Amino acid sequence: MAPALHDAMSLPVQLARPGQEALLRQIVFVTDGSVGNESELLQQIAADLGDSRLFTVSIGSAPNTGFMRKAAEIGRGSHTHIGRLDDVEQRMNELWQRIERPALQDIEVDWGVDADYYPEIIPDLYAGEPLWLVARLPAQPGQIVLRGNLNGTEWQHETRAHPGAGSDSLATLWARGRVEALQDSRLFVDTDPQALRQSIVDVALEFGLLTPYTSLVAVDRTPVRPASAGLSENRVANLLPAGSAMHLSGFSNTASGWQLQLLGAILLLLLSGAMLWFSVPSRPKPVLAAAAPSPARPAVANPVPNLRSGLERAA
Repeated sequence: MAPALHDAMSLPVQLARPGQEALLRQIVFVTDGSVGNESELLQQIAADLGDSRLFTVSIGSAPNTGFMRKAAEIGRGSHTHIGRLDDVEQRMNELWQRIERPALQDIEVDWGVDADYYPEIIPDLYAGEPLWLVARLPAQPGQIVLRGNLNGTEWQHETRAHPGAGSDSLATLWARGRVEALQDSRLFVDTDPQALRQSIVDVALEFGLLTPYTSLVAVDRTPVRPASAGLSENRVANLLPAGSAMHLSGFSNTASGWQLQLLGAILLLLLSGAMLWFSVPSRPKPVLAAAAPSPARPAVANPVPNLRSGLERAA
């Protein structure tokens, strides 16, 4: 996929008409499978994107939705997931209609104070699609200024924040954006792994979030089974993505268990012992070599058991 993305983002940008500014190049990346080497692809998109926009479309019940969403975020576009094949035509038509009418491009926000907002890469605003930014402000801003490019002209709008201290829901949204930004920083910035881990843990513990370094543990203190009642055991089938079957799914069979590995080792040992037991040992055959006659002393053609005495008599 890396060569295809590179070719798409390196194509020359066409001009709308002679004398007019270049058109906005919008790339649509469609896949129905799992995408590997995520880090390399995300770094490539950030390096080769330029002024283009990248829209990702994932089709099927088990695509790599996390990568597709992050690629669209870095590409300043949007992600569309189509779970059923019957919805492909409708969802793709909605995407074409949306991207052909970008309402506001190159958006900038002046919060009036030092703000920590997410997403850090602000996408374009399209017709019929809202744009959400969540910011943490040290104080109530007096005025917020929005700027952008509207149909080739500079656009600016001034507004004021609603009074109040926010809510727990907005705080959780900001914290999730903060954790995601910290995780993404490993792709583009050389950071200390321990310091980065501690920063994620601090935010997660403050706002009660589930991260790769924190877990949510539920403890039920109200027993529903009497202590004297016995326990039963039932096998539960593994969950599969919608539309998948066990014999069609591509799950790797690498975890065979130690019991199967031990049985295989015992069978190999028995086979090796059987081969050694029934094999006939080969005995070395005697080799008779005749010595060439010497002019000084006669040769002995047939050595007798008393070889030394026979040679002495011959001498």
